[in-house]
Amino acid sequence: MSFSEKTKNELARLIPEARCCKIAELSAFYDFNGFLLGNNNYQYLDFYHSSPVVARKILLLLKGLVADIKTQVLVKRTKAKNHMCTVRVLDLVEAQFVYSLMKKRKFLDEQKRVPFFKCCRRSYLRGAFLSQGSIADPGKTYHFEISIENTEVAARVFETMNSLLLEPKIMMRKANHVIYLKDGEKIVEVLNNMGAHNALLKLENVRVIKDMRNQVNRLVNCETANVDKTVKAAMKQVAEIQKIEDTIGITKLPEKLQEIARLRLANPYASLKELGELADPPMSKSGVNYRMKQLLEIS
Repeated sequence: MSFSEKTKNELARLIPEARCCKIAELSAFYDFNGFLLGNNNYQYLDFYHSSPVVARKILLLLKGLVADIKTQVLVKRTKAKNHMCTVRVLDLVEAQFVYSLMKKRKFLDEQKRVPFFKCCRRSYLRGAFLSQGSIADPGKTYHFEISIENTEVAARVFETMNSLLLEPKIMMRKANHVIYLKDGEKIVEVLNNMGAHNALLKLENVRVIKDMRNQVNRLVNCETANVDKTVKAAMKQVAEIQKIEDTIGITKLPEKLQEIARLRLANPYASLKELGELADPPMSKSGVNYRMKQLLEIS
């Protein structure tokens, strides 16, 4: 099971306690895959979803609004061998009542019809994600998205996420509006807002491991660069000392310089600090560096 499927399964089992949140989440399911069908004499309210677990949630949300609501659950197997579940409100009065609840809520923005209460915005976002959302495996990349063809619904999802300070972006993918997040921190926030706490913990664990790996890689790269720099400097020093030996001879140098020259030739890969420790008496790194500069000037 993918990370996205696990996240959806977790959220599908989360039923909000507040009545307003039940309505908000149900309205998201309606916006994405719901229809009020029929005429004045006979109407029924349908909700469609490919997941039986989510279909069960829709049924529980309906029963949370109308205890003895008359419903029917239809399961159809598609050509792709997937399930298509239909949760249907059969009674005309009950269908109209639930429909009116979804449409007559208090909105933060009447034009975009974003839910007024923050808890309802979170519930609406959860329903939108369960309807047509996905989240990438955080071990591979950070990506969260909700895709919808309807422009009005896309604007509602976008503004709902904006009102929760999630800073979403939007793009077109063929005929669909895709509202998405790429930042790991924002994806943590959206999971928290929707109530996917198990998925959030897993993502945070992955982020910690990634950060540790990146830090180790930076340290290794830095150490490698320092070693390369030390080796290059040492090879240059060996070459210059060899030049002195071939021209005037190391024995013609002052004793202090002779010692450093011989130590370098005998220990071509040692750092200046290590050469200082081999000297008799031991010397500081700065002292070795000063004498090495004198040797380079002579060469």
